[in-house]
Amino acid sequence: MQLQQALEQMDGMLDLLAPLLSGNEPDAIEQAAEQLRQSMSAFVRLAQQFEPAAFTPRNVAHMQAISERLTQMRGHIIKMAAITSQQLQTLLPEQSGGNHTYGASKIPPGAAASVARLYHVSG
Repeated sequence: MQLQQALEQMDGMLDLLAPLLSGNEPDAIEQAAEQLRQSMSAFVRLAQQFEPAAFTPRNVAHMQAISERLTQMRGHIIKMAAITSQQLQTLLPEQSGGNHTYGASKIPPGAAASVARLYHVSG
């Protein structure tokens, strides 16, 4: 395989992944990010096998364009993760300490097992 062919395959992969990243499906975004990671690691291994003569100015410019696209995609993934985290925090705020459904407990933390006895029916 020539370096130019490898670069064209990377472009094709990025073209396939771009719509998945712009979608609103978390599973598709996660799958696209994983495929992107695997593709880049495969490309790095492949690029190490080429002779320095294969890195012509045209191929280097093509690699820089791919790098720029990857940077944009990475930024988009980070932005989506931050938005999702913020939405999740809004829907499910963290509970502090012992404030549960029925309010704070007056029982010391080590005696929490005794709460169950309040509901035990002796008989």
